[in-house]
Amino acid sequence: MKRYLYTLLVVPVLLCGCSNFFEPAVDNTLDEGSYLTKESEMYRGYLGICTRMQEVGDQAIFLTDTRCNYLETTGNAPVELQNLNNYESTDGNSYADPTGYYAVIVACNDFIVKMDEFCRKVNGAMSDSAKVHVPRLVSCALRHKVWAYSMLGRIYGEAYWFDTNVTELKSLDDAKTFEHLNMKGICDKCIELLDNGIECCGQHIPADLVMDWPHWVDPVNGAASYDYWKYMTPAWLPMRAELASWRTNYEDEASARADWQWIRTNVTEFLTNALNNGSDWYSCSMQNILNYTYIFYTEQVSREQQILSAIFYDYKNGQRNRLVQYFCPEYPSNDCYYLRPNATAMADYGESDIRGGLQCLMNYTLSGQSAFSKYFYTRLNNRGYLRTKIFEIEPSIPLYRGHELHFLLAEAENHLGHWDAAATLLNMGILNRFPGGSSTLPADSLDGDRVWNELYVNWFAPPGGYGDIGIVGCVRGQVHELPSIGNDESEEVKRAFAYDKDRIRLYDMALADEFLREFTGEGKSYSYLVKMAERYDDFSIIFDRIKSKYDLGVQAKVKASLEADRFVRWSLK
Repeated sequence: MKRYLYTLLVVPVLLCGCSNFFEPAVDNTLDEGSYLTKESEMYRGYLGICTRMQEVGDQAIFLTDTRCNYLETTGNAPVELQNLNNYESTDGNSYADPTGYYAVIVACNDFIVKMDEFCRKVNGAMSDSAKVHVPRLVSCALRHKVWAYSMLGRIYGEAYWFDTNVTELKSLDDAKTFEHLNMKGICDKCIELLDNGIECCGQHIPADLVMDWPHWVDPVNGAASYDYWKYMTPAWLPMRAELASWRTNYEDEASARADWQWIRTNVTEFLTNALNNGSDWYSCSMQNILNYTYIFYTEQVSREQQILSAIFYDYKNGQRNRLVQYFCPEYPSNDCYYLRPNATAMADYGESDIRGGLQCLMNYTLSGQSAFSKYFYTRLNNRGYLRTKIFEIEPSIPLYRGHELHFLLAEAENHLGHWDAAATLLNMGILNRFPGGSSTLPADSLDGDRVWNELYVNWFAPPGGYGDIGIVGCVRGQVHELPSIGNDESEEVKRAFAYDKDRIRLYDMALADEFLREFTGEGKSYSYLVKMAERYDDFSIIFDRIKSKYDLGVQAKVKASLEADRFVRWSLK
């Protein structure tokens, strides 16, 4: 993909029932002429989008985690993977090719256009079930498209935007079809789409509709076994909030503050609603400690109480990712074990940290080799490998999980000047910060904005007796020592401290350090550092956190590379 955008005119889909999404007939494809000719085929194109998601699911892990602090290449690794690890040029490196993300976009655009054409063709003559689920399918496709663009932005810092179903080879110079965007432009376009939806199928369709798979499969009784399919579509809220946090890097103070306020309001409402609905889902609670390993150690959708959306696979039916092959030294092939934990990064975890080397829930020594075992092996209850045959393990890949919402909320509180709330969310949580209970939650305000959102009173004792114990607390991690100020200071001093740019940066750096510990091997850590480096226009934010895994000779090359460019580069022209 150099000068032209190659599009996929034939999307692999299914010619059978919904259950066969995990039983694909690999020779069956739906060509342009037969696409959506009857109502029963509607879901097929959408599942074709999910197939494209599966194909690109592990790319960000191998492309960006090799450039971060935790993973390093082994002697077995392909040269291109070693080149990524050593900050050689990414242009032309097959791991850095963005075509897979554009394939998701092409599939989404094609699906949306064909759904619109079909609805107009039948002129509303559809079953009641189809009338309900058509807008939901389109809405889900919109979110897949936004996810693909957000990934292009986070990784490459640029993308070509197009809304048509491109059906022929086109030059990227075609301004009528393609619009070149930087990261700010990507954020604006994606947020606009998420907020406003589109006009399609003769109606306005919001971008936040959730597909009811059980009642699409069985409109009368509801096929409960398909409920977990809702997780395969990127979740609206974390995607919208993450894009807003990126956009603040490029805005004036007033616009940035509006985005931080949006994040704060919507994330607290979402998390509080989950608690009020009788669940501690997505909370940083004791339940997270007890069930942490099951977030990843699965082949379906991971622990549902933490997962907001994920890509999942089925080995029996040819759906593959490369995680176990790349991470496991006991994989039954000579072509394996390319990436391992870096010793220095491992030492950064405290002794009690459930993610660290002593607890062995995320890493383990296998055949004498240090292995990143997060997705396929757990020492917990001596469970060992996820399957007896290692090569059959196809773990799900989390796209968004509850932990990210807490990071985004702490980030927003920090930039709004609510430093105590930010530090509390990051460290030991509201339950420990106010041991007297919800009645002790302060009613302080800053510029007319309540410092402690009144919704936080719901975080003390959700059902089961578990309260918020913080991002660090729920993994038994190390508390971050952060600057604070006493209540006896004057209002002028308190205000100056709240908005002090150096203080805000220190808090951001603590969030970044904890993010690195939490999201190892998920394709997110490096882009989080890039977000911070963009915010403060300082490449050393990245370099200072990754340099320890390199010897001095390579460090100089890494530093020069980051100083020149923080994003991964691939020449689209």
